[in-house]
Amino acid sequence: MRRVITALTAVTLTAGCTSAPPSGTDKDLTDDWAPLPAPAAYRPVPGVCHEALTQTAGPGDDRPASCDEVHVSETFHVGTPPGAAEPPAPGTAGAKAAYRECSAAAEDFLGGDWRTAGIAVHVVWPTRKAWSGGARWFRCDVTQADLDGYGQSGRKDSLSGELTRPSPLRLGCFDPTVDGQAVTEMRPTPCTGEHRAEFAGLWRAPDVSYEQLQAGTERSAAACRSVIARFAAVPDDSDMQYRSGWISYNPTRTEWLAGERRVRCFVYFAERTLTRSLRNAGPAVLPVD
Repeated sequence: MRRVITALTAVTLTAGCTSAPPSGTDKDLTDDWAPLPAPAAYRPVPGVCHEALTQTAGPGDDRPASCDEVHVSETFHVGTPPGAAEPPAPGTAGAKAAYRECSAAAEDFLGGDWRTAGIAVHVVWPTRKAWSGGARWFRCDVTQADLDGYGQSGRKDSLSGELTRPSPLRLGCFDPTVDGQAVTEMRPTPCTGEHRAEFAGLWRAPDVSYEQLQAGTERSAAACRSVIARFAAVPDDSDMQYRSGWISYNPTRTEWLAGERRVRCFVYFAERTLTRSLRNAGPAVLPVD
């Protein structure tokens, strides 16, 4: 055993007594290696579609899908918020600023005002784990939606440029079902077919609480009547209340908290049925009854 140890020691000593290293090299095998880069925080990219709509996302949490396959939402813009210890809470200035950026970017992406179509815009933030790992971004997603803003439905192609061309998502004419003062259904129908309601435009609500908006029937009535008057090319005066009724769809509570103030207005008849659009129809088509 002692001889083995001696022999190994001799080999070790012999290996340490090598000749000088070749010119241009040294004896350190690692000092010239470039250091490994620091791991980059997860950051999404535009042009990616998703199987589901989420409020937060992080590495491994998302369910991406090809935009040619059935998907629910589509990322069209990624922004960078100011530095903060955590993602902005709903209703804060940071959250509202992100929503404004997403809403403006959506108009460029879609080619028109998304509030005039069956489309909704959502802000997706990093998960707290991703944020603590250095993620500093917000994701802007667009989805098809019903008038209440909740019924996201799947589609098989991108929404890019959707409002630059005739689109079934544009708000047009409808056959509503009304129960008392509540609209329970708005079925889209061609304006050349029988209908009793038509999208007339938007009005911008004041910065009040959501409860005040929901309860402000008189405010909505006056605002929507003015929208309808401009749409139908009739005088915007006290006689508007005798020309037609109105239906309004407010932003969702989430949208309102994010700063959305545009309200959708529809001309409505309880009994009269139309087979044409009322755009620029004039007083002859929309008389004072």
